[in-house]
Amino acid sequence: MPEKAARLRQKFPLAILHACAVGEAEGEMTFFIDTKQSGYSSLIAPDDNNSHIREIHVAVKRLDSLIPEDVVVDVVKIDIEGAELGALRGATCMLSKSNPVVMFESAPTRLSSIYEPRDLYRFFDQRGYEIFVPNRLAHDGSGLSEEGFLESHLYPRRTTNYFAVHRNRRIEIRDRSRRVLGIRVQ
Repeated sequence: MPEKAARLRQKFPLAILHACAVGEAEGEMTFFIDTKQSGYSSLIAPDDNNSHIREIHVAVKRLDSLIPEDVVVDVVKIDIEGAELGALRGATCMLSKSNPVVMFESAPTRLSSIYEPRDLYRFFDQRGYEIFVPNRLAHDGSGLSEEGFLESHLYPRRTTNYFAVHRNRRIEIRDRSRRVLGIRVQ
């Protein structure tokens, strides 16, 4: 959203800001701004004809083209209202090189959703990632099964927030979570 980008540039003048959407291919897309609740703005068209939706055209970039190759990424936070899989598909080089922890949202799909939760689960699984609900990150157990991930989208939902952790980093991230939470295991 151009207005938010301008405010962020003023507030954080030393930060690098890319005023664009992220996806699996570069180009341009329609972005639907929710003028009442901007946090629900999305690349996905709303299910109904809301008078509080404003459409703009935005540039779409791949995360792999925005992040320099020599940068190692430790954590990625994605909250882009249903377009998460597209953003991740545009970040395959960064994901395979850095194996970052990915914090993301996944909710029941809307009729016009870009992806199904099953596709998101399989994307991570094929790249050596396990998916955890937040309150299980510090535990010893493994991540959710595909069935468990899909079930967590049904009413009553367990969560909308998830962590994807590469299997090579599972113990490191478990132990880091324990330190942050002040959990001692003997």
